[in-house]
Amino acid sequence: MPSSVLVRVVFGVLVLATFGAFIVAQRLKRSSPIVDQVYYPRYIGPRCGCVKARVRFYFAPHIAGHVTAQVVDDAGDPVRTLVSGRELSRRQHHFTWNGRTDAGLIAPDGKYHLRVTLEDQARSVTLARAITLDTRPPHPRILSVTPSLIVPGAAGKDGRARIRFHGSANPRPLVQVFRTDLPKPQLVDAFEIHRGRHTGVWDGLANGRPAPDGIYDVTVTTHDRAGNAGSSPRRLPPTQGEAVPRSGVSVRYLTVSGPLVPQRAGSTALFNVGPLPRRLRWSLGPVGPGAPVARGGGRAPRVAVRIPRHTGTGVYLLRVRAGGHQAAQPVVVQGAGRGRVLVVLPAITWQGTNQVDDDGNGFANTLSSGTDVNAARPFAHGQPPAGLVGNAEPLLRLLARERLPYEITTDLALAQRGGAGIAGHSGVLFAGSETWLTSKLDLELRNYVEQGGKVASFGTDAFRRLVRLRGDLLVGPTPPERVNVFGEETSLTHIAEAPMVVNQPDMLGLFAGSDGLVGLFTQFEQSKTLVGGAQILSSAGRDPQHPSFVAYRLGKGIVVRVGSPAWSSDLAGSTELTDVTRRIWSLLSR
Repeated sequence: MPSSVLVRVVFGVLVLATFGAFIVAQRLKRSSPIVDQVYYPRYIGPRCGCVKARVRFYFAPHIAGHVTAQVVDDAGDPVRTLVSGRELSRRQHHFTWNGRTDAGLIAPDGKYHLRVTLEDQARSVTLARAITLDTRPPHPRILSVTPSLIVPGAAGKDGRARIRFHGSANPRPLVQVFRTDLPKPQLVDAFEIHRGRHTGVWDGLANGRPAPDGIYDVTVTTHDRAGNAGSSPRRLPPTQGEAVPRSGVSVRYLTVSGPLVPQRAGSTALFNVGPLPRRLRWSLGPVGPGAPVARGGGRAPRVAVRIPRHTGTGVYLLRVRAGGHQAAQPVVVQGAGRGRVLVVLPAITWQGTNQVDDDGNGFANTLSSGTDVNAARPFAHGQPPAGLVGNAEPLLRLLARERLPYEITTDLALAQRGGAGIAGHSGVLFAGSETWLTSKLDLELRNYVEQGGKVASFGTDAFRRLVRLRGDLLVGPTPPERVNVFGEETSLTHIAEAPMVVNQPDMLGLFAGSDGLVGLFTQFEQSKTLVGGAQILSSAGRDPQHPSFVAYRLGKGIVVRVGSPAWSSDLAGSTELTDVTRRIWSLLSR
């Protein structure tokens, strides 16, 4: 066949094929659709635990017959068969998908489509409308809670906290407020923020009433379009380990703070009172029962307290009253008399365990939690530190009753090199648990004993941790060492109430005149080992090999440790403990 004829034949075939394809396409365009009345949502969150954890696909076959419906991925590959070859009428039907594959696994995040096949006509369609599967929670972020301290019921910004956050605000975000200065965080309030808003206000109410004095952490929970919930912090209830900066607010009705160093009788001490400027009344008096030594009035935020000249050496409480509330602050007073013994109060421990939020993250800054602490802050809930009431005050009351002269200071004053120092005293009595000391004080104390000084500790778990002092900040608390500064290893045990049994020989005569049994205790700090060269001089406890009460020679000096946290608090009701304490004092005074 000539080539020209062949070309004409091929051209004619192509024209016919193109015309045929055009006719078929026009017929398909005019043909009826496969499905009508199609509806399904655009998002599914199979892990959300909410109504969006599953979706319903609605559609009506255009022609009754056998229908197969599948969920397919973006590449067109089947993921889940919703119905297979079932005869369906022309009415609308619905089928549910829970976001899982035919194998029962949650499908990967991504876009999916509905494919419907009319088996009798061998026709199918993949709908363009996509449904997005999303299992990832949103990550909202609290930007600030201001102010960081409020007085519920007060006018203006002082009475409420404004919350700002970043994240989705549709649907309505949920704010939850937890009180954190309890053994476990406790939910006290919850409310929703208006849709589309990124700010909210906590009115300072807890369970419908003004929130108690304490520390609160504010959290926010948002939902994405697939129903997944995410919160700031990511886990609720909140924990200190995941605390969000600037998410906390403290409720304080009245605060007072002042110097934790000795004030001389006859001097005037200045104190800060807050959080609102208002008239106040104050009194300075004993920690326990007794008449005040001074009274006065003033106006916050500053009050000047003149300490009368006749005030005796000891620790007192400044009690401030304003607006129906009361707050207290320890005041250490050095009277006119002096003594050979230096009494040291554990102000660092008082502040190190003080439940106050310094940095506004909704949790207390304490040395025991490893955070830095402001040593000039007020004490939580307007109450004096527990270590003062339970340990130091009963011991100082005994010294006052016995009219025993002494010089007084705090470990904070020693660290700041203010007031009396350790050197030059025949003995040093620590009236409480010296949980933290600075490294310089540790070294000074060890040298003092080895060179002939005498130390008595009326606390437990003491002299094993360090902290640095930077201005008013206590920073970098260390974990406990195995042994304390004197080289002794101890451990605290709990048993049923029992006395300490005196071990012989009692070379210092501290238990002279006793029947061999001292006190009744449930906690005993046992001595495990002593540093090499140390010699036990007097001891008592439940285990002769590991006594709780120990007095031992270290170098040229002596260390006495009473061995139970309840020793001081039990003084008032035990003549045995009182007699031993007198003999310890005599030892320190020599």
